[in-house]
Amino acid sequence: MTTRLKVSLGILFVFQLVVAGLFGLAHDEAYYWLFSRHLDWGFFDHPPFVAVLIRYFSFLGHHELSVRAGFICIQFLTVFLVMDLVPERHKTKVLFLFFAFPLASIGGMLALPDMPLLFMTAVYAWLLRNYLEKDDLKNSCSLGAAIALLFYAKYHGVLLVFFTLLAIPKLLQRKSFYIVTLVAILIFLPHMWWQYSHNFATLRYHFLERPSSSFSFKRSFEFVFLQVILAGLLAGPVVWWGVIKHKTTDQFERSLKFISIGSVIFFLISSLSKKTEANWTVYLTVPLIILTLQHEIWDRKWVQRLLYVSFGIVLLARLVFVFDKDQLPLKRLGEFNGWRGFALGVKIKCGHRVIMANSYQIAAKLSYYLKMDVPALNYHSRKNQFDFWRFDLDHFGQPVCYVTDKKKFMGQIVTTPEGKELHIVHLPVLPRELEPKHIQIEKVGQ
Repeated sequence: MTTRLKVSLGILFVFQLVVAGLFGLAHDEAYYWLFSRHLDWGFFDHPPFVAVLIRYFSFLGHHELSVRAGFICIQFLTVFLVMDLVPERHKTKVLFLFFAFPLASIGGMLALPDMPLLFMTAVYAWLLRNYLEKDDLKNSCSLGAAIALLFYAKYHGVLLVFFTLLAIPKLLQRKSFYIVTLVAILIFLPHMWWQYSHNFATLRYHFLERPSSSFSFKRSFEFVFLQVILAGLLAGPVVWWGVIKHKTTDQFERSLKFISIGSVIFFLISSLSKKTEANWTVYLTVPLIILTLQHEIWDRKWVQRLLYVSFGIVLLARLVFVFDKDQLPLKRLGEFNGWRGFALGVKIKCGHRVIMANSYQIAAKLSYYLKMDVPALNYHSRKNQFDFWRFDLDHFGQPVCYVTDKKKFMGQIVTTPEGKELHIVHLPVLPRELEPKHIQIEKVGQ
């Protein structure tokens, strides 16, 4: 790695840290921050990697940057790993490509499960290459551990293993592969036990309880279009062209191509009947960059200029988060800024009463900015981790200040930074109808 490249990475790292500390937490970031305060082997929405990473950097204090610092660190570790998997002459292009991928670039500033998944994808790819080159006990155990941590990052990691086996079925004939499998199972066993003891609530929600949508070609077309744009913005079509046209030369490249194209086909089929999220394929950043940089098209000047323009646009785009929605007419900005003042305003209006919210988003935001656990009652709302925590039981029979968006409970109206009207209702005790319809958990062994 050249000195110039090291300096560029250092400047980018500092820039990312500075910007990440200039705006408030998103709803899900505050929710995952609560995960980090109540660590467990699993949570209703996701495995625990995101929570552990936030907790690990909590020594930096109660600030948005401390919540996000770990994600920025693993973002740059991901870049280093990818650089090690491409030809020497293309290492600088990895930097520009990675930070031209909108979700990989901007997502590194946010405390979400996407960056742990992307990081573990890079670790998995790096160790898979080693394992394919040298079949020994060290590489087998290392790959098994990486697979387990991949699953701890996000369940989507199973697709990488599935498409790897589809690309290289002969792996099943390797005796050492069963060591890989055993190590992965042993390390992931605590989470599997957590799922069992919680009636597989997460799996049931994601695979059985999430609502289906009507058949839609439009949704599928939008999904494909986004996959091209998210693969490097203006350079996205070139990235996919390089991946599709590249003829794989070994098992490692073959597995990456199966992962890239297979994942898109998998989610494309899913999009025909269900809503899909753009960030579900963020892990493709790693195989796409490795594969596309094997193609000679990146030596052309016009392609390089396209890449640099894309890099610049995405780099500047993150500055949008610093503004609030009154300064820039973007509705989503209301999720990030103004919540500290909103939370303090709710606290003043509620006085000494116990604060409870209806939705997990509002409860999480109030919890973070008031530095306390605010229960979410989930009245006519989807299930979430608050159904397991039951913070409300700590305040049974006490006067309640209920913050809700349900118009059935009329009270003093307050407006969130997003422009949504909420009602603050003072209750002598929690009415029976508001008692959370929490998930029934059968204790193991009973």
